[in-house]
Amino acid sequence: MNNLELNKIYCESNLETMKRMEDKSIDYVLTSPPYNINSSKYETYKDNLDDYFENQKALINEMLRVTKKHIFYNTQMVSGNKIDLHKLIGYFAENIKEVLIWNKTYGAPTMPGLFNSAFEYIIIFSNQNVNQRKFSDANWKQGTQNNVFKIVNSHYNPFAEVHKAIMPLDIPRYFMINFGKENDIWYDPYMGTGTTAVAAIEEKRNWIGSEISQEYVDLANKRLQPYLTQQTLF
Repeated sequence: MNNLELNKIYCESNLETMKRMEDKSIDYVLTSPPYNINSSKYETYKDNLDDYFENQKALINEMLRVTKKHIFYNTQMVSGNKIDLHKLIGYFAENIKEVLIWNKTYGAPTMPGLFNSAFEYIIIFSNQNVNQRKFSDANWKQGTQNNVFKIVNSHYNPFAEVHKAIMPLDIPRYFMINFGKENDIWYDPYMGTGTTAVAAIEEKRNWIGSEISQEYVDLANKRLQPYLTQQTLF
């Protein structure tokens, strides 16, 4: 990997970070990109892009270039991305190994005429035997994992009120436990408040993150400090 340190968040565009990565230099990617929901959740990112398809196409192409194994891409269908999301699924059909459904068990009430969104997709783009659904790097026994799974956020994120669009810690932990091995490198191109990094530390993985907001980088580094301090004690 060129000019990049492990276990560090880079305050820059994810495309800038990946420019400095060699081909197939990352084991796994896990991320939850903005959904183009046309909201003001992010101070440094306009979440209503006219070119959302092109934006995410460029991201996925680069993630496929730098990744050895799989990309776990968490997204939800909303009005602002519905057409583009399905275009992306069609465009990358030959790179999609599996699609998982994250059953959140509860959908926040919406306006009349809209279904409450009680699930999200986790699309698995892959560079390994994409024509087969079997994962050679899986850590689970036969018949123990479903492609619909329930995870409710059971871990407190002290910065949830600041970011307002956080991923539950159990999502990255779930995939790190079930795929790969210790010291693998996991990359999150939308690191936010550092959830993927926390999971990586807990599961003894290396990690790299990109985040364009300096505020979120500072918050994530503050959140990570106790975990990093604990590592040095043992």
